[in-house]
This record gives sequence, structure tokens and C-alpha cells, in this order.
Amino acid sequence: MAVDIHSKQNLEDEVYQKDGYVLLNLWAAWCRPCQVMEPTLKFAEEKFKDKISFCRLEVEEQEALADLFQTVGIPTFVLFKDGKEIGRIIGYCQKAKFVDEIANIIRDGQ
Repeated sequence: MAVDIHSKQNLEDEVYQKDGYVLLNLWAAWCRPCQVMEPTLKFAEEKFKDKISFCRLEVEEQEALADLFQTVGIPTFVLFKDGKEIGRIIGYCQKAKFVDEIANIIRDGQ
């Protein structure tokens, strides 16, 4: 289950100071593509459960934190390795493509 980010310290602890891979989901409750991606995210969480930690940041509730990522659209998925950004997926993706994109970023980021 994804960890919700609610503060700068929370972001620091769960993303920037975390060893290994973290996928941060930047989303909004009103965003239809974000809603449609929920089952895909749950699938990815299960598929990568031993490899990736999942976090969520609601961009309207945490606007100042969201601004740190200079997003151009939501949903945006930022993949980190040992606290450093190694890739992004922007917008809606079908399940197979989303999982492949994550796998490719991990492979290239090693």
C-alpha cells in the first residue's frame, strides 16, 4: 500500500532518504486519468512489492511540495533510486506499458 506524503519531513523520510527504489505518484482527487490509473498502480505495487516502495502526493493538498517536482501534468510518476530521481512517467498509461516503463527505468538506472 502506498504511503501518503503530508509534509516536507515525510517526503524526506519516505523518498529522499530511502534506500532502494521509490515510485512517487503525484495525483489529484478530481483528476480522471489519476482515478483510471488506480488499478494499474495496485497491479504495479503487487508486481514490484519486493523491489519498489510506493508513495503518493496529492498535488492540491500539498501544493508547495508538488511544486518541487515542476510537474507539467498529472498523474506524474517519479521513480527514485537511493533518493535520486532516475525517471518519470507522465499521464495515463495502459497496465502493460506502465509496468514495462518502470522495468526499463529500473534496468537503465542500475
